[in-house]
Amino acid sequence: MKYKSYIPHIVIFVFAFIIYANTLGHKYALDDKMTYWKNEFVQNGVSGIKDILTYDSMAGMFGKDSKELEGGRYRPLSLITFAVEVELFGKDTTDMSAKAPFKGNPGLSHFINIILYCFSLLILYKVLLKLFKDYKPKYWYLSIPFLATMIFAAHPLHTEIVANIKGRDEILAFLFSVAALNSIINFVDKNVKTELINAFIFIFLGSMSKEITITFVAVIPLCIYFFRKEKISKYIVSVIPLFAGALLYLIIRQLVIGDQTAIEATMLMNNPFLEATIGQRYATIVLTLLIYLKLLIFPHPLTWDYYPYHIPIVDWTDWRVILGLVLYLGLAVVAIKGLRKKSIYSFGILIYAITLSITSNVFFNIGAFMSERFVYVSLLGICIIIAYLVSEKLYQKQANLKKYHKSAMAIMIVLLLAFSVKTISRNQVWESNLSLFSHDIKISSNSAKGNSTYASELYKLSEDAEAAGDTALRNKYLIESIPYFNKAVEIYPDYSEALVRLGNIHYKLYGDYKTMFEYYIETLKASPLNKDVWTNALGVLLYNVNDPEYEKYVWTQFIKYSPGQYQSYLQLGNIYYFAQPANADSAIFWYEKAKTLTTTNYEVYFYLGVSYGNKQDFVRARENLLLAAAINEDPEVYRYLGISYGMENNDEMALKYFEKALSLKPDDEQLKQYVLIAKQRINLK
Repeated sequence: MKYKSYIPHIVIFVFAFIIYANTLGHKYALDDKMTYWKNEFVQNGVSGIKDILTYDSMAGMFGKDSKELEGGRYRPLSLITFAVEVELFGKDTTDMSAKAPFKGNPGLSHFINIILYCFSLLILYKVLLKLFKDYKPKYWYLSIPFLATMIFAAHPLHTEIVANIKGRDEILAFLFSVAALNSIINFVDKNVKTELINAFIFIFLGSMSKEITITFVAVIPLCIYFFRKEKISKYIVSVIPLFAGALLYLIIRQLVIGDQTAIEATMLMNNPFLEATIGQRYATIVLTLLIYLKLLIFPHPLTWDYYPYHIPIVDWTDWRVILGLVLYLGLAVVAIKGLRKKSIYSFGILIYAITLSITSNVFFNIGAFMSERFVYVSLLGICIIIAYLVSEKLYQKQANLKKYHKSAMAIMIVLLLAFSVKTISRNQVWESNLSLFSHDIKISSNSAKGNSTYASELYKLSEDAEAAGDTALRNKYLIESIPYFNKAVEIYPDYSEALVRLGNIHYKLYGDYKTMFEYYIETLKASPLNKDVWTNALGVLLYNVNDPEYEKYVWTQFIKYSPGQYQSYLQLGNIYYFAQPANADSAIFWYEKAKTLTTTNYEVYFYLGVSYGNKQDFVRARENLLLAAAINEDPEVYRYLGISYGMENNDEMALKYFEKALSLKPDDEQLKQYVLIAKQRINLK
């Protein structure tokens, strides 16, 4: 059947655009925080590109030296596109999850994601046409390339990538990977050697977008093997630029972030197998692989959150694990047996397996049980198999062309309609963090991260209500968040985010600082350096609590679980220093311990010096006061230095420091008197 060649391209582009058009009004959601509006490098626009290229991809949010960077993510290309957006089109933007305005343009970002997705589909269709050129369909709209592309375009598992701005890394990686495949096909078919350079560039750019592109070093030769008859020498030549592009990326990655493979995450949210045995780990992996198969065929329900323990830790006796193992062994047999015959079933299975390999957890721990975005490329293999069944196998089974046409069209209309409706519906959930978290917590109800993340969004709303002066609304949101924070802690008792905020809620709602500090102490057991705990504890105990005995209890507990922090020792010293009457011995004891942990804190040296002075130990008093003066030229330091010398009748030195103090605080009447007395005593000598 003849048709104008541009018609399939228009249909694919318009179809894909329509099913994702309802994301154009969306805000930022989920990981957009760390890759866009909270990412300092991106927010710096074009001037931030240098940092984007020379640091871990999360450094822009967490800081260049943050421990949060463990695990290693080097995917600079999508961040560069965000930085360019900020530079050219960024405007002051607010978001419910943000505490301050930032540069952004979410509508434009979503539009670019859709356009890039549509173009990747056009390249995919072009490549599939070349691969399946020997297949002669009766109707172009029932050809394998067209059907596979349309199914791929509509599949609901893609919503996490296209509807989430951060997903651009996956879109770019796929676009450049398929472009590299197209270049190698052109080289093989037409012997155009410049296409090898193009393939090198595309593989490198794809890898700079996301590591999934590296799997195409294996996928592309596989495609040539299945659909072309070539000499080994041509395979070798075609693989060289692919290998070189991937290798260049890996070298740059190594230079930028180093070797992260030996670093084992110690927090459950970054290592879901933390509490599992080796046997349980691999049994659970098989379970996730089974869930992937289910979602490929029946993509419902969908969720952003597969964190512990939405996916449970299971053993090999679980029937689902046994079923998953049997199914995957069966797929392996089909794939291997079909290699020699170049079966489309074998081809589709191998595409699925190869592209899923690096995110499957089979070979290394990726920090999550599974994610829908991990099969963004992998589901292409299944789409090709379905298209083959409809385009070729169904036709072979039908008695006549009309019957085949009717059956094939019915199958595809039902399939594409079902997928499209699900995709459009799922897109709506991604409108914002609140819509996403509130919806998906009903699905991932046993996820610690999901519960805490939704509760944290409610907590943020309470802060906004508090800033607006609406106490009733603030309390409403806080009360609503409590069950979800409690559920998160029930699932994962060491979850610091939930523990800290539960403590804060008790203080905000009821003024119950003792319960708050019990939550803080629990937090320190697993997270000794938690910034929120230390900041909030200092603020509350210094300004809102007047109970020295309870304060001693809190700081000694902080020392127990975080002995390397000088603040606890300093605050204990302060309690004794400012007591009525002061307890110089106890103050000195704690200040000396604090002194062993810091060399830059003015208060430690100053109060320690004064305490020694109160004990008449003027040598040690001056030793510490001089260290304090080296940090901060405060008139009080010089005042006490002068007093210490005066107590020893060294009036010349006393006058020296009193005059220094007076030069810094010339209106201080007491210092003027000290200077006068010191001069009088010198004259009397």
